[in-house]
Amino acid sequence: MRSLTTWLSSRGPEIAQALDQHREAICSAVNHRLTSTFAGLLADIESRHGSQYHQVTFSRTPRRLHQLVLVALALQAPSVLQREIEWSVRLLLRYGVTQHHIQSMVRWYFEAVRREVALDDHDRDNLAALEEAILATIYAIGEETEP
Repeated sequence: MRSLTTWLSSRGPEIAQALDQHREAICSAVNHRLTSTFAGLLADIESRHGSQYHQVTFSRTPRRLHQLVLVALALQAPSVLQREIEWSVRLLLRYGVTQHHIQSMVRWYFEAVRREVALDDHDRDNLAALEEAILATIYAIGEETEP
């Protein structure tokens, strides 16, 4: 984590800006993957809240992750991201969203970043380390909340 922290302090704000320049492409790609892969997810909630619930949720969720990643990069504070991920995962698990669903979205987000944003190998490696830290947090929360 030390090299990630060092990288964040030297490159975080610049990488945040680069990612945000590609926000629409990144978030749209993740939204499309969520919609096409997990079409039945949240169906019971949608039946109570209307047909737009699914679309709105799948549109907003990648944007929220994007915003969290930007904050972690810009503030050089992965702990902010970790606390938000912990809170979100605990909440989502109550509504039938699984570790698999959340981890898939995170992977798709970082795949879209790698595809859309021109980064050097060092930046890519550190973003991959950030991705793995997020995935590990999701896994740990999922494991501790299993019956």
